[in-house]
Amino acid sequence: MAVTTIELANLNGRNGFVLNGIDRGDSSGESVSSAGDVNGDGFDDVIIGASDANPNGNSGVGESYVVFGSGSGFPASIDLANLDGSNGFVLNGIDEDDSSGESVSSAGDVNGDGFDDVIIGAPNADPNGNSLAGESYVVFGSGNSFPASIDLANLNGSNGFVLNGVDAFDFSGDSVSSAGDINGDGFDDVIIGAPDANPNGNSLAGESYVVFGSGNSFPASIDLASLDGSNGFVLNGVDVFDQSGSSVSSAGDVNGDGFDDVIIGAFGAAPDGNIEAGKSYVVFGSGNSFPASVDLASLDGSNGFVLNGVDVFDASGAFVSGAGDFNGDGFDDVIIGARFADPSGTDAAGESYVVFGSSSGFPASIDLANLDGSNGFVLNGIDEDDRSGISVSAAGDVDGDGLDDLIIGAPGADPNSNSRAGESYIVFGFRSLFGTAGNDVLLGSNTRDCLSGLDGNDTVAGGLGDDTLLGGAGNDVLRGDLNNRSPQGSVGGNDTLFGGLGNDQLGGKGGDDQLFGEQGNDTLYGDDGDDLLRGGLGNDTLIGDDFSGGQGSDTFVLAAGEGRDTIRDFEDGIDLIGLAGGLSFEQLTISASGANNALIRLGSEQLALLTGVAASNLTATDFTLV
Repeated sequence: MAVTTIELANLNGRNGFVLNGIDRGDSSGESVSSAGDVNGDGFDDVIIGASDANPNGNSGVGESYVVFGSGSGFPASIDLANLDGSNGFVLNGIDEDDSSGESVSSAGDVNGDGFDDVIIGAPNADPNGNSLAGESYVVFGSGNSFPASIDLANLNGSNGFVLNGVDAFDFSGDSVSSAGDINGDGFDDVIIGAPDANPNGNSLAGESYVVFGSGNSFPASIDLASLDGSNGFVLNGVDVFDQSGSSVSSAGDVNGDGFDDVIIGAFGAAPDGNIEAGKSYVVFGSGNSFPASVDLASLDGSNGFVLNGVDVFDASGAFVSGAGDFNGDGFDDVIIGARFADPSGTDAAGESYVVFGSSSGFPASIDLANLDGSNGFVLNGIDEDDRSGISVSAAGDVDGDGLDDLIIGAPGADPNSNSRAGESYIVFGFRSLFGTAGNDVLLGSNTRDCLSGLDGNDTVAGGLGDDTLLGGAGNDVLRGDLNNRSPQGSVGGNDTLFGGLGNDQLGGKGGDDQLFGEQGNDTLYGDDGDDLLRGGLGNDTLIGDDFSGGQGSDTFVLAAGEGRDTIRDFEDGIDLIGLAGGLSFEQLTISASGANNALIRLGSEQLALLTGVAASNLTATDFTLV
């Protein structure tokens, strides 16, 4: 069975490693990112920000650490204090309280020398005497050896350069990222957010700056105020207090035109009057020339589009990122975090929204509330105050199935009852296929699929991956793993099946499956593996092992108000009856019904009939809370 939880305390060098900060209060790890391959040794590197570090005795200057990848193995932990140029190096901020390292990112290959570069934000820096205008630093990769530390004050154009913010209190560098190659000239670009800038006189509307890469030499510093369309351009926020640029990222190529796009978050925006529901803006790259500035209010679907948050104070767009090609359709996707969202009424559990790329065109705006699986989907946080979605990112192809995966942070989660220890979630990519209003046959592949029948009486069958199948409306037949059924349970993945509306037939086949009949009078077959079966509304029939040799410890879920289920193959001592919705064993009445059948009641409501099971054999040990 695949590992579903990893304890970070158990990293041992073989499954990962820990990077230990240096001094108390440094805030090492406040920002982290891939760094690409900075030293050109064929292994990707990482960068870690510590915005409260005090290099050279200067308070709050900030440091960043580049740690080199290697094929020689890693210890269980590395002290960042031990970076010596051979295993990585330190990037020291410049002035007191600059907060260098508050944001860090790979920059791609900005100068086209074949080595990946990094970008570091210092939003509290004071360039040109402008208090808190902010600075950002691009540091070039190299095939030459690195020293143990580099002072960012020594960037001179040959080893990197400084990007100076515009006005006092703009906080440029609050978010930084690679922008991919937005203008298609073969050089990677960067994007810098300044969420407190005041474009067009709109207080705190925010600005973002795209700076083009180039094969020509760079000066030691560039004033972002000098961007004129030939060397980059400005993206102006829309309304007061929107704080666009609070998060910025490359989006990959969302519309499939061959040019990289960017995404900009504005968590303070109020779409449809919903205060701080937040907005995000996808701006398309182009081979045509750019103006010196672009108003985000002018996005109309041809040059980009707006993603509107859902509810007041969700703060969607506080963190945004490209998502890679999550669904394997050949177009890059984006992900937006909304850490204060309340999924299913769970206060501040957080939500994240994946929006699929497409070549079919985009409207001027998309409401995230309208994601339906065909254009994207929502990832709901778990518990109150988890704040899932406070950070989101593409994770590359973690499991090697050819589909890009995601990582989502939830700093308020309480794993193992450790208050606010935090959790992170890796979500594996999957291929999606949708039916029509008619009667469809949808077949999965050998990788992870999401198959949705929509309307009609559909036949939906997954392949060998861990698939999600949705019947939709109609009387559907859902099979987890085509027609494969192995008595040893070795064929097929661990699938999740939702019948939807209608009287459906669901078969898990091989693997440890979860089957939900939902509405209608459904029949659920767990087949091989350790399955969970829940009929939902209607009078359902639940069968754990459907054929000779079928194996597994199955859980049949009961809840009040969902009709009477018939459980046909409960094996005492092997299977369990799950109690949902606040049910407890003490509330139940179990009595004989006919010859060798057991009837389970909640008061006068009949919950389930177990055939071939003596009522006297059912005890509290046969029940579990789910």
